[in-house]
Parts: sequence; C-alpha cells; structure tokens
Amino acid sequence: MEETTPPRPDSVGPSFPGDPLLYPFDVPTYSFMWSAGRVNPLPPSRRVEELSAGRHPVLAIGSNASPAQLTRKFSDTRFTDPSSPEGSIPVLTAVVDGVDVVYGAHLAWYGSLPATLLDTTGVQAHVYITWLTDRQLERMNETEGLGHVYRLRPTVGVRCHGHEVGPALSYVTVEGACLLGGEPLGLAAISAPGSRRPRGTQQQAWDQLALDMDCDVDGSGLLGRVLHTAEWRERVETHLSANRLPEAHEPLEL
Repeated sequence: MEETTPPRPDSVGPSFPGDPLLYPFDVPTYSFMWSAGRVNPLPPSRRVEELSAGRHPVLAIGSNASPAQLTRKFSDTRFTDPSSPEGSIPVLTAVVDGVDVVYGAHLAWYGSLPATLLDTTGVQAHVYITWLTDRQLERMNETEGLGHVYRLRPTVGVRCHGHEVGPALSYVTVEGACLLGGEPLGLAAISAPGSRRPRGTQQQAWDQLALDMDCDVDGSGLLGRVLHTAEWRERVETHLSANRLPEAHEPLEL
C-alpha cells in the first residue's frame, strides 16, 4: 500500500456504521494513531518498536482499520483517556505474504459482507496492523464474537514499516470465504499484487449475490430485504453457508 500524504488530524463523528455498502468504510491510506476518537497521521519513518512496545499485532483487513469502527468499539470509559495506553491504538500499514483478502461467508450485524483471509500463493496483501494492549485485545475479541463468528489464527510473513512482524493475530470468519459467481471475490479496497481473482466493492459483491440467488432485485434491493426481514436474512445466510470455502486453519487458543 503506497501511503499518501496524511491530512491534518481529525476527529471521528458518532454516526456509525452508516451505509453497509460503504464497507470497509473510512479507512485511511496511511498509518495513523487512533486516540480516544481522534486520528493523528503517523509517517512511515516512525519506528515500529517505538509504537508497539507491550502491544499485540492484530491484522486489520476490513473495517477494524476504520477510525469510526474503532471509536464505536472502544467507546467506554476504559478507552477514552488519550493520555493512557488504553486510550490509543497505533494502526500501521502492513504487507502480508501468501494471503488474499476476500469476502467472508456470513453477514455482519449491520448487513455488510465482511472480510476474511484466504491463503493464496504469490500474493502480497496490503493491509493494516492494530497494535493492541491486553485490555484492548480482550475488548476486540468481544466485538468480533470470538469463537462464534470469528476465530483467531496466527499469520506469518508480515512486514510493517519495513519491520518483520510475526506471527500476527488475524480474525478470520468461522464460515470461511463465500463464493460469488462461483469463486472468492477479493475486496476492491485491498491492494493484493499477485492475485488473479476478481475484485469487487461491497455493492458489486451484493449484486453478484443477488444474481447467484436468482433474485428479482439487484444487490441494493436484496440488502434492503435482509435489513428489514429476518426471513430474508436467513435465506441469504443459508445460501452463503452452502456456497463457501471452509476456513482451513485450526482456531488459535489464547
């Protein structure tokens, strides 16, 4: 991921998640420090050792690199003091060898098809690392539905600001990768040199899902049905469960 020139520091508004079709939402193109709801850009020259001391490297491949998502997840008083280590999270650009980032075979509570990892030889996925304290990792596990919706897997071949990191923790969907048009679909928001599979936005993923299910509406119409009726959500989840590549890695026990 080529870092662009960071803008001035900014704060994150309270409105989230907003439109599910905008997933993975407001992910910057540069490293930054999330600090109690504020975003401060970090230059690539910042040393990983300086920023990561006492913290766990956890890959952010979807909305966990979104400042708004972090603000939602870390909104209680344990994480609102910017002078405390618990009130800040370094989010650094990273490259991972041998994996691609594709859409997972389940629905987020707010309606998006979330991201998961898929082992793919010769690919370099440009993602992010959230460096989390023990307490922040515990909270992140809670928000990910660890053991029910996601599982943790160790991931090797990770480089962050030129520094070898590994193994890093990764959240992957329990259900694995969904098949859209008969194959996994890479996230358009994630650069993955070496990947030969198609890439698509959330809108394109839903449009393909509607085609696969022979719906009489496009992806936006199908998503609207899912958000308004339990019956349609169940129908989509049943389809995803029947059209997926299962997660191949054993879950990591903390």
